[in-house]
Amino acid sequence: MNKNVAFIVIGSLVAIGLIGSVVLHVLRPDTVAAFMPNLITLLGLIVTAAGTIYSLGKLDQKVDSVHKNTNGTLSALREENDRLTRENVELARRVPAGE
Repeated sequence: MNKNVAFIVIGSLVAIGLIGSVVLHVLRPDTVAAFMPNLITLLGLIVTAAGTIYSLGKLDQKVDSVHKNTNGTLSALREENDRLTRENVELARRVPAGE
């Protein structure tokens, strides 16, 4: 989901909750005591969801950056490691065992 869309949805839910609170204050003041803790819990969940969505967006950017930098594969790195390993084995054969 697009990060902007998620924030718009979350903002809309917060606005609906606050409007509901105002309406309850006007129409049924006796029910506000039960509604407010639920609203605060809902807003806490929404803020947590927003933080999670933001963090996932940042993580996706990092993954894309790594993907671009490695061109999607690590074959060049593996080939270089194999070459260096072969070179080390060959050098180890040249060195006498006692030295």
